[in-house]
Amino acid sequence: MSPEEEARLMRRYHLGAVVEASANMESVLRAIFSSLVGSPRANIVAAGQSVSWLADNALAIIDANDEVRAPSLGDPENVARFRAAIASCRDLNAKRNRLIHGAWVDGLPDGRPGLSLLRSKWRQPWPSAEEVRLQDIEGLADDLAAAVSQLVTASFEVKGIIAGT
Repeated sequence: MSPEEEARLMRRYHLGAVVEASANMESVLRAIFSSLVGSPRANIVAAGQSVSWLADNALAIIDANDEVRAPSLGDPENVARFRAAIASCRDLNAKRNRLIHGAWVDGLPDGRPGLSLLRSKWRQPWPSAEEVRLQDIEGLADDLAAAVSQLVTASFEVKGIIAGT
């Protein structure tokens, strides 16, 4: 196997890890959003929604919780950690989207050998190219998995998300 083929195989392996971790994150966020809404019908609303929608709406519910006189989510420090874990997932998902929805091309923007990711930007006529190293993809997969773990842990520290809390 040539070095280029090996690099391509490793890139695909790590992109698969990114996809797998982000799918887990989406499932957890969907369950958290539904728990925050507190209705058995919330799963219907959450079904098919994007990670950014789920995170943004979960954050909105958390932010408005006390104002709407909902049951307390508990200790403010725990709620802050829970909120930060959701925001972290949202931010990592944006990085995931850039990797997954970009087009991979040989060569770096400055002409050196390597891999670049072409991605279009909203309302911009030309795609931009950026270097993406294998370590960046692997790191994102690890960061996504860690963020999901932190989110699950944080959800145990607030009231009303996990049954029995």
